[in-house]
Amino acid sequence: MASSTPLTDLAENFFMCSVCLDQFKEPKQLPCLHRYCRNCLKTLIQASNDGMLKCPLCEQEYVIPEKGVDDFKTNFHMKSVLEFIQLQKSFEDKELKKCVSCLKNNRVSAYCFKCRDNLCEQCYKVHAISKMFTDHKTHILRLDNIEAKNMTLDKLTSLTEDPRCHIHDKKEAQLCCSSCGNVPVCITCTYNKHKGHDLHDVTAIAKRERKLLKQELAELNKYKSKLYGLPTKLQTTTQNLHENAVKKTVRLIYQHQQQTHKINDQLAECTKKRKRGLEDIESRKKDNDHLITLDFEEELSKVREKYDKLRKTTNQKYDKESEEFINKCDKTEGELFRKLESLDANFKNLTTAKNLLVEQNEDELKQIREFCEQIIKRYENFTATSSSILASKDDWTDAQCIPDIRAAFEPLIQEMKKEYPELNSSSDFDISDITKVVIDNVTIAQHKQSVVEVAGIKVNNGYFSGIGSRGDVNIVIIHKPSKGYLYINVFNRKGEVQRKGRFKIDECLAICGFVFGIKAVTWNLRSEIGIYDVRDGSYRKKNVRNVINSRSSDQYMSCVTTDPVKNHIIVGTCSRNVYVLTAQMNFSHMITLPDVIDAPCDIAVHRGSFLLCSCCTAYAVTMKESQSKLILKFTKPDLNGLDWRPTCVCTDKTEFIYMIWRAATLCKQKCILVQYSQDGRKLLTTRLLYDSVRYVSTLEENGMEKLLIATWKEGEFYTYDLVVT
Repeated sequence: MASSTPLTDLAENFFMCSVCLDQFKEPKQLPCLHRYCRNCLKTLIQASNDGMLKCPLCEQEYVIPEKGVDDFKTNFHMKSVLEFIQLQKSFEDKELKKCVSCLKNNRVSAYCFKCRDNLCEQCYKVHAISKMFTDHKTHILRLDNIEAKNMTLDKLTSLTEDPRCHIHDKKEAQLCCSSCGNVPVCITCTYNKHKGHDLHDVTAIAKRERKLLKQELAELNKYKSKLYGLPTKLQTTTQNLHENAVKKTVRLIYQHQQQTHKINDQLAECTKKRKRGLEDIESRKKDNDHLITLDFEEELSKVREKYDKLRKTTNQKYDKESEEFINKCDKTEGELFRKLESLDANFKNLTTAKNLLVEQNEDELKQIREFCEQIIKRYENFTATSSSILASKDDWTDAQCIPDIRAAFEPLIQEMKKEYPELNSSSDFDISDITKVVIDNVTIAQHKQSVVEVAGIKVNNGYFSGIGSRGDVNIVIIHKPSKGYLYINVFNRKGEVQRKGRFKIDECLAICGFVFGIKAVTWNLRSEIGIYDVRDGSYRKKNVRNVINSRSSDQYMSCVTTDPVKNHIIVGTCSRNVYVLTAQMNFSHMITLPDVIDAPCDIAVHRGSFLLCSCCTAYAVTMKESQSKLILKFTKPDLNGLDWRPTCVCTDKTEFIYMIWRAATLCKQKCILVQYSQDGRKLLTTRLLYDSVRYVSTLEENGMEKLLIATWKEGEFYTYDLVVT
């Protein structure tokens, strides 16, 4: 903005408080350069519960200073401009004002910034020529300067008085104190409060600050076209996402129809084969019966008893053959019908997954769009504020205001430089081929595989407190109470350590799952939920008591898991209350478990329901309603006459269920691994494990899924192959 730009060229909302939507009153300025009325800012501070103030416009957060609103900087430049605007409105409305000299209510002809009051026409002439007011002449504003609409920021600055000392308001300021934020000080202060401070002539400071601000404005403008082009790029990416979603929907429907037709053709062929086979058996039966009858008639008197017995034996033979053939056909048809049901279920699951992936990508694009709009607003506010200050050409204004503007430059330029690699991946998504997810059966190998070797992971004076796996990411948490440290180790399927993290934590920490595939969720008995980002090793946590207001103070967390489809965190407690949190660790809603269930010790999400390990047995319950309903009670293993109790549960990609059950004997604890069917109603396989096994998860290796078993204090883990048939 040029120095000759009239004040009227400034946008009307430049002088408007975004809280009360009125002109600023005693404007206060935040470090982000956004301004608010003093009372409006005071109201925002009073509403804060955590000692932080969030800017309503750009949502940046600041610590509330000790003296509250008074410690935020007053925008004297904006205050002077607002004073002129109010004076201009008074002149344009031709209001009658009291003259400071004659004290009569007349139409105002001029305004003295020295007296800070109005003058009528007659008193203005006296004011202008009287020697008593010699130092006032340069501070008088004529009415015609306003009516002509030719008032500019530099002219307005020349009319206003130089600031007074911030301590001795009767004295004019001669110097500027850089040690105290460029506040104006008088000569007296240089021997008292500001003695020994960094004092400068205001002109030199203003010149330096102007030069630095212009350089930073030039650097900001380099990224202007990139910033304003981002909304168009976002719109294009969103359009591509919707187009790809439509294409994949069509492909899924086509594949489902093709597979349905194929299986129906197989069923028709099986029915024909059944009919032909039975007809053939019946024909051979009749033929043989006819032969027997002929023989019987020839030797009727001699061998009646013999042939009666032979006929009965023969009929039993063919009846058995028919029964076996029918059973074989029933088995074949049953397998085909089950495949058809599995195909329909997988089509439904893939359609749901597709819709969730589209929704997740749209939410991510929405977040980028909102963030982009905030940066644009901050950029426009920064440039408008900078142009206004530079146009005033006032040394005191520059010295006091420009440091605040420059302080806001660095965070703004970093946000404008930010790249958005998510845009390249948000326009499309991966989804499985429906023809590759129809699984007949999964069995656990008879013998465990060799112990998984992981370079650099050793357990000395500690124990494993948790394991987890997702794709190529595997995590082991080692707790060492003797040293008060906890170690998070990330390794790939080859056993190569990708990242190590060490945290000063006395409490044992467990891993319970992943959100967004790359963020591991942890928890401990102190009611703390944490998220560890495997990409950069960052770790943040929250206390559940601060997140869930409705949670009773005597409740503690007993188990935690994640919902990988909805990216939710599920928190089980010592009661029947289960709390659902978002991936940002914010409260979503609560689910109450059925009366038959005590506090769960482990929990997992499976086919839109909860799998719960309770104190005596395991259950499956619904998770959609606020009041959960019982689906089934799992079959307890009957082995060696012991009282087995579940301690850990997980599922594989094909939705088979695995549980660790433990039982106490006279001398030690016994441990077994149990596999259940996909619907949880059949106990399929049982494997005896080491007594010290504590955790079970899954591991992908060369495209094949395995069970990952971990001991506790021994610090060992090994795998079982999952054989797909």
